[in-house]
Amino acid sequence: MDNEAIASLKDLDPAYPVPAVYHFLLQPENQEFLDYVHKDPFGCHVFPGDIENYPLESFFSDMEQGIREAKQIHLWAYIPTCRYRCHFCQFPTVILNPESASAEGIFRDVVDYNIKEARMWLEKVPSLAKAEIGEFNIFGGTPSLLPEPELRRLMDFYYTHFNFSAATLRFEGEPGTLNREYLGILKELGFSKISFGTQSFNDAIIAASGRQHTADECEETIRCAREQGIDWVSVDLIYGMLGQTVDDVKYDMERALALDLSHVVCTKLHMEEFMKTRTGVSGERESLWQKKGLIRTNGMTFPGLGKQYQMRELIEKYLKENYREHPTMYFHQNHLEAEKWKGLITDLDKQYPEVAIGLGGSSKCTRAEAINITHYKQYKQYLDEGRLPIEKSHGISPGQREVNAFKMALSTLIPVDDSVFSKRFGGKSFLKNHIIKTTLEKLQEKKLVVIEQGVVTLTPVGTTLVEAIINTQFTSTDAGQE
Repeated sequence: MDNEAIASLKDLDPAYPVPAVYHFLLQPENQEFLDYVHKDPFGCHVFPGDIENYPLESFFSDMEQGIREAKQIHLWAYIPTCRYRCHFCQFPTVILNPESASAEGIFRDVVDYNIKEARMWLEKVPSLAKAEIGEFNIFGGTPSLLPEPELRRLMDFYYTHFNFSAATLRFEGEPGTLNREYLGILKELGFSKISFGTQSFNDAIIAASGRQHTADECEETIRCAREQGIDWVSVDLIYGMLGQTVDDVKYDMERALALDLSHVVCTKLHMEEFMKTRTGVSGERESLWQKKGLIRTNGMTFPGLGKQYQMRELIEKYLKENYREHPTMYFHQNHLEAEKWKGLITDLDKQYPEVAIGLGGSSKCTRAEAINITHYKQYKQYLDEGRLPIEKSHGISPGQREVNAFKMALSTLIPVDDSVFSKRFGGKSFLKNHIIKTTLEKLQEKKLVVIEQGVVTLTPVGTTLVEAIINTQFTSTDAGQE
């Protein structure tokens, strides 16, 4: 086995229990899992198609059919502007000084091109205009940098051209720009949910990650949102950060409970070696931690795998009484709803289409998927040429649709019920799909799932490793039937 990965796994804090996943990952026959979680490629909620070089016209046709058949869809607009790049960031961004003379033109361009792309979508997929939006999200980047006139212009377009009759609206921002005045504008425009990243409630760790805010500013944003009548507040926390200890995560959990947050996202950071060598969604830039000489200076290092899993268990311990995890990494208070947009695209009884408008967006339905260009100049060039800025598209074969549906359902952490699956697939059991059947046999043997009366439930270790399960176990050159 990889000696470096094993050493990372054995990096434990003696003040805390050995995590349950530790012994599983240490077994030689589970090396595939250890390799994955040590390298931890970006993202777990990725369910790719299996048909390469899929024609765009076929993709649009599939989206048209999928949207027509869906009860609701998830629609999101990506605003890529940021004041700076966080050291852990893996997303395409346009860095600017919002106070500079050129900023006004950049913001205007961002909105212009978003609207231009949205118009093209409406032309290519006519059903999109009438489709009932379940949730509309403005993601970033840092959308809260948008000046009020540009935000209003963007929302005027979307309200005019899409069906918001049943939609909830969610907005992502950052402390400092999500101030009382801006939150009031969001409330007026119909937004009832906000989310932002604090990453930690420890100012030293916040600073080491390249964020330009304090823990106090995060708490002030939460208070301001509540004063404006926005009670649905989701805060993003990261564990595995440079300089972070298990005690730090314990403090973060204590603060999260004291703040009575409605929703908390707890994300595992990429491992050290991955972060040393790349940043940005395209992975072409040197890690900012490495570039700025932060690694191993002032005694700051990345916690190893062992400590990260101790952190994960601590999060579960603190949140398990009042919160439910659905899907993986997303925690909501028991008496509140889970993340609506996540449920729309992953819950087994839904898995509706999503349309992502903006730089690096990912749009999909059950039959096809497409990913937008991640370079801003090229993105604008495509739109100027009258082309949707899609970098690549994939089709999804009938057997792979079943596999993806099962994987998405597994990621929700809700037990996967064969009776619900069969309703989606013409009365067919998921055990009739060769990949699902053989994978479940392996997972059951490894005690990562329990199967009883047609219901698949993740074990505690399976829940912790669900990302690795999704991304390494459901593989085959044949997604066909038995």
